[in-house]
Amino acid sequence: MYWTKSKGTGGAVLKEEDFVVDEIPSGKFFVKYSRSGGGVKVIKGPYTLALLKKKGMTTKDAIKFIQRKFNLKKDEIGYAGLKDKFAVTSQYITLRGEIKEINEEKIKLAKIGYTDKMMQVGELIGNRFAINLRNCDNAKNVTAIINEIKKRAMPNYFGRQRFGSHGDNHEVGRLILRHEYEKALELVNKRGSNKKNLEEISKKALKFFIHAYQSFLFNKVLDAYVSKYSKPCFEEFPLVGYDTKLKNDFASEQIKKVLEKDKINIKDFSIRWLSIRCNGSSRNAFVNVDELSCKTEGNSIDLIFTLPKGSYATTLLREITKTTPQAL
Repeated sequence: MYWTKSKGTGGAVLKEEDFVVDEIPSGKFFVKYSRSGGGVKVIKGPYTLALLKKKGMTTKDAIKFIQRKFNLKKDEIGYAGLKDKFAVTSQYITLRGEIKEINEEKIKLAKIGYTDKMMQVGELIGNRFAINLRNCDNAKNVTAIINEIKKRAMPNYFGRQRFGSHGDNHEVGRLILRHEYEKALELVNKRGSNKKNLEEISKKALKFFIHAYQSFLFNKVLDAYVSKYSKPCFEEFPLVGYDTKLKNDFASEQIKKVLEKDKINIKDFSIRWLSIRCNGSSRNAFVNVDELSCKTEGNSIDLIFTLPKGSYATTLLREITKTTPQAL
């Protein structure tokens, strides 16, 4: 199921250099002066603001490398977003104290200045992408698709990477919420683990599985909307948690249907014996794609665009190519 009606281009991203991401952080980290009772003073720390560029490694792997390099603790490095491994990415990070620059093949770190704020996850405006699609069957179709997206926006699906390399993180989450703990453990151990019970798995990992199920639910609701309506909805749809209050609107009714089918209720998102509580929140159903432009050359397409934080470039690529799998 696709949102756009235009025929696809085909094609794919074939190498890391074809998927370039530049993070757009909150402007507060670039403030050079602060006001106090004594007047205006230059900000000199306690954190260094640095630009991290990487290729072929995840943000977490890059952060671990930097930790070892400068002998820093986990809570002494801050970052706003996680960037994929199969890409060339740049993002700003904060580090306690002074650092030396890094200039290696897969990772580069350049000092930008100082800040009095530690960067936290989510403290970004969005991401700017430069993507090259290669081996396109019908590259000329891209213009019609882009014009459609400019007019009708983009459904804000969670991308497939949200569901893990095995594509079943949400299934583990579903089994946990259904109290089918042995089945959930069996699915986790199929990936190479050898856990005897769920309590051996970190709370962070268990919550990640449940978050994947929350994302799955959201995508299901968005699927139902896309199949029924032709106008974008710029409201927020629920991301269900133990404190979610479902209403009688379209999104809530669809969520009720899926939860009933899965034999899960709202209270199940609080699991006392595992000491886990997954809060509810909300997410924009549709987003505008800013600065969207393209250039074709033979069977290749160069795309440039900006998305708000939390939105997936792979969702846009799916609409353009009409070849990639549904985002669950």
